[in-house]
Amino acid sequence: MLPSALILGFYLLMLVAGASQEPSVPVVQQEDVPNMDEILNRMMDYDEWQERYLVEYRAQRKFHAENLRFKENATLEVMTTFRRPDTLESQVLRAEGSKLIRERVFNKILEAENEIQTKSARGQVDIVPANYSFIYLGTAACADRKCYRLGITPRRQEKYLIQGEIWVDAEDWGIVRVQGSPSKRPSFWTRKIQIDRRFKRIDGMWLNASLESISDILIAGRSTLNIEYSYEAVQTDGTMDPAQYGQSVYLPSHQIALKRPR
Repeated sequence: MLPSALILGFYLLMLVAGASQEPSVPVVQQEDVPNMDEILNRMMDYDEWQERYLVEYRAQRKFHAENLRFKENATLEVMTTFRRPDTLESQVLRAEGSKLIRERVFNKILEAENEIQTKSARGQVDIVPANYSFIYLGTAACADRKCYRLGITPRRQEKYLIQGEIWVDAEDWGIVRVQGSPSKRPSFWTRKIQIDRRFKRIDGMWLNASLESISDILIAGRSTLNIEYSYEAVQTDGTMDPAQYGQSVYLPSHQIALKRPR
């Protein structure tokens, strides 16, 4: 729908250009979108489809955290391997910088990943109607793909649930981006956290691409965390239906090797 300021400007222009004519009302094109139930049902169908057909991936991750007030920073590189249904293994390749950040931030993240890796634990934090209420906010372009933008509100206060927004791909219904704040502060010392998690489409699967977190911490002030993902290989199940979600033709035990950026 046209912004109100644009409608007012168009109306004033018509009055100046043709004072002898009756003012005309601009035609507003209504956005053609699925209803909320359809978006959510297709989003959950896609999530189940990916869970079923994603066999394994191997990715190198680079963590970087920094606190400007105390001039502390640290970097961690890990090789992470996922195998269905819920095996996640991370091997540290390199660690340097602040020992405090590495122990209090990086190690805690790796521990939390193991906590929520099982299917039952993921069910408590997945972005689904059982855990969230949703509102439709509009459409947006996500890396040249059309997305539906939804507001999400947790149904309960938990540290792994997010109050914010998600972007859902309009073609295959995968979640492309999650942005917001935890519904429950992780500690007394943390006053505010903003999280922006983005995904990228590899061989039909929406996988983690990056995470950026900005925290406002008592005494310590602003702290930042960035995680970048570089995939070496992604393996999918060759029995998947090639017609679903616009996938290309798959071969049995389909696997792609990805070159790491230099």
